[in-house]
Amino acid sequence: MLSRPLLTRKNNAFLAIDKPAGITSFAVIRELRKITGIRKIGHTGTLDPFAEGLLICCIGSFTRLASFCARENKTYTATMKLGEQRDTGDPEGEIIATASIPEFKDKLDSLAKKALQIEELPVPAYSAVKIEGKRAYELARQKEQFNLPKRAVQITEFEFLPLNPEKPEELSYRCRVSKGTYIRALSEWLAEQLNTVAYTTFLRRESIGRITLQNAVTLQELNMDNWVDYGLDYSNVFPFFPCRNLNGEEFAQVMNGKDIALGDENADNYLLLFNSELWAIGKRNNNLIHPEIVLK
Repeated sequence: MLSRPLLTRKNNAFLAIDKPAGITSFAVIRELRKITGIRKIGHTGTLDPFAEGLLICCIGSFTRLASFCARENKTYTATMKLGEQRDTGDPEGEIIATASIPEFKDKLDSLAKKALQIEELPVPAYSAVKIEGKRAYELARQKEQFNLPKRAVQITEFEFLPLNPEKPEELSYRCRVSKGTYIRALSEWLAEQLNTVAYTTFLRRESIGRITLQNAVTLQELNMDNWVDYGLDYSNVFPFFPCRNLNGEEFAQVMNGKDIALGDENADNYLLLFNSELWAIGKRNNNLIHPEIVLK
């Protein structure tokens, strides 16, 4: 059994994990707890069990910063199978509809442009969104009827990938989307535009903000001696937050939850540093910076 280290500032970290398909996001957390000996670990956005790719994990007091990471746009590569719809929108569900597959090759260019204009998409029935106090997936499993809410989304990049002549029923694409966009719902919307149905068979998250799979490590590469070496630089995790280096007096104010003078910066949020370490996230409040989250 691994010894449990004291939670010091060096144990606060962001790790980019390349999650394999076939396990839950929480299974990644459980494995990291074993590797690091630290229990306080979270992540910035769930990947479904069938999905793979980038999962940013927060360790120690950095778990309090997860919501800031979750705001970033994300890039995905997905494959959808046309002509068949499943209740979960992925390979784990039951077939609920089938349809013929019309000729679609000459429609892809215009459909890619149309995808960039999407303003909202329905939340999948099998999701963790709450409907009148209950998780949607709980209602779906109980075969209850309910209206799926729609969520505002923004798709900033979209392209279809080359077709696979050996699998004419498959269509793959890459997209960059805003927080809260369900790719399973996007695949179904695309199929609807092609006058058919579909479900997502493959999903890989390639980036969150500026963090990409090139920054990621597999669980197999980590051990109790090297995991700290893979920590992400906080300036890359929060690239749009300017750094504010605090002097001793400002540091004392921030640690006591007191506002400090704004200075010459012009942003909504700030990384508040002391001795080159991240100690707080600051939020602009008129001509002051308020320490919104203090990492003690």
